[in-house]
Amino acid sequence: MLLRIWLLAGLALAPGLLGQSFEDLAARARQALEAEQVDRAIDLYRQATGLRPDWDEGWWRLGGLLHYKGRYAQARDAYTRLVGVDPKSGPGFAMIGLCEFELKHYEGALVALEQGLRLGVSSNPELERDALLRDATLHSRFGQPDIALKRLDEAIGRAAAANPAAGSDKLLEDSELVDAFGIAALRIPKLPSEVEPARAALVRKAGRAQALVALHDWVAAGAEFKELTAAFGNEPGVHYMRGVFVLKEHPADALAEFDKEIQVSPKEPDARLQIALECLRSGDYDRARKNAAEAVALAPRYFVAHLVSARLWLALEDADKALQEAKIAVELAEDSPDAHLTLSQCYALAGRTEEAEGERAKFQRLKSAAQASGQ
Repeated sequence: MLLRIWLLAGLALAPGLLGQSFEDLAARARQALEAEQVDRAIDLYRQATGLRPDWDEGWWRLGGLLHYKGRYAQARDAYTRLVGVDPKSGPGFAMIGLCEFELKHYEGALVALEQGLRLGVSSNPELERDALLRDATLHSRFGQPDIALKRLDEAIGRAAAANPAAGSDKLLEDSELVDAFGIAALRIPKLPSEVEPARAALVRKAGRAQALVALHDWVAAGAEFKELTAAFGNEPGVHYMRGVFVLKEHPADALAEFDKEIQVSPKEPDARLQIALECLRSGDYDRARKNAAEAVALAPRYFVAHLVSARLWLALEDADKALQEAKIAVELAEDSPDAHLTLSQCYALAGRTEEAEGERAKFQRLKSAAQASGQ
């Protein structure tokens, strides 16, 4: 059944223009597909696409059959021919990404998945779910958990919209999705298959809590976080997760959780940066400055640490120190809209209007590009 869902959701079989030979092969290929005679269908689709190389529907189904058989390199090549015919095929690029993922070509997989998601794959819910999931796990592996969580939020949101009668417990039965949530929320730079078996229960529990947040099931999420911290409070990332969860409504509790995270993980910069931002918001500048400075010392190549420091010096109206930190942030993350916006604000504070306007223009361009890519 899954084979048919993936392959028969493709493109309509259009009348051929190259004579009866192609028409006969195409018809026999479809008959073999519907009879689930996979090897015969592969052979027939190969022959048909050989006669008609611009037959996008044929490349789509040939790629799907090869993927189904685990012949991922050949499937990738078929999908590559498909996007050559139709460069706007979101499903085609998504499937290239899934094939590259199976081949462990992770950088190429992420590029293709991002392109597929940009072009759109919503017409195929099964494919969209897999593309979002793999995209998220790769972002986690490459140290971008915030982007991973956005992808996972979208995946579980689509599942909830497609099954409005399903409660949270039903949606959490997707263990693969739940585990991806756990890895992203705990900021573990690994794929699910790379996580140690001893940490499996931690990842699953953390994933349940984060997935409930994504579903806006606040009561259930709160209960899950309470159980998570009770069972795994000595594990890195757990108190940070709960701190982020309670930050908006209970900032004092969040600060306590971030302090606990620092006790568990003394070299953790993000907990210190969360403290710095909250103290900056509340006007506790001494505590904000201390934590921001510690974060920079612990992670001097982490652009977010310099970005938070720049914002702190902006609040204290120290233009020189603010500019110093903002320039480092931009140097470390040239494609960050927030870094350019902060640098623009620092230039404005220093009275350097032209440079401030230039950085704001960069911010606007990068912001538009990020919105277009879904980041």
